[in-house]
Amino acid sequence: MVNWKSIVNAGSTSINNLLIQHFQDLKFTSEEFVLFVNLKMFQELGIKFPSTAQLTHNTGFSAAQIYQLTQSLIDKKLIKIQSQTSENHKFQDYYDLSPVYEALQNLQESSKPAQKDDAAQTIFQKIEVEFGRPLSPIERQTIQEWLTQDNYSPEIINLALKEAVLNQVYSLKYIDRILINWEKQHITTAAQLQNNKSHYGGN
Repeated sequence: MVNWKSIVNAGSTSINNLLIQHFQDLKFTSEEFVLFVNLKMFQELGIKFPSTAQLTHNTGFSAAQIYQLTQSLIDKKLIKIQSQTSENHKFQDYYDLSPVYEALQNLQESSKPAQKDDAAQTIFQKIEVEFGRPLSPIERQTIQEWLTQDNYSPEIINLALKEAVLNQVYSLKYIDRILINWEKQHITTAAQLQNNKSHYGGN
């Protein structure tokens, strides 16, 4: 019977959660991801260039599959094979896994404009419903700037809209003054706003 302590002492491999969540967005196939995880495991064990036999044993893939999958990861710019000089001045190959994190960063950055566009469209619709009229192009631009230049969150913009409606003031300028005032008070979330109102006796 295997002692459970020996299982715990076998250690674990650290895989970034975002990488797990977005491995398909990065164009990993399931087999490529299994190989990548094994490369990461060997790297954390200090084996920077595991042999084909080691990878075959761990993954169950054939040697031909290991070669094919490795080449595919290189072609997709998710890994590299680099060389470095060892202590005895010999060149040693190693798997460089950093490209996958660069690809993940690029993916995250490229998704931000789309996310802000979606947020802007949602805010446009909410304000048009509350104001009872379509927004002008200049008003739409103002809202876009709140998100992209002032970096106000959709949550805080919606709270400012609610505040304006409660005061029966249907104006973006009024909402803008609310946002500026909250920014000065470092209010960026609903919880902070509620705490501020409670502190000053608001509702």
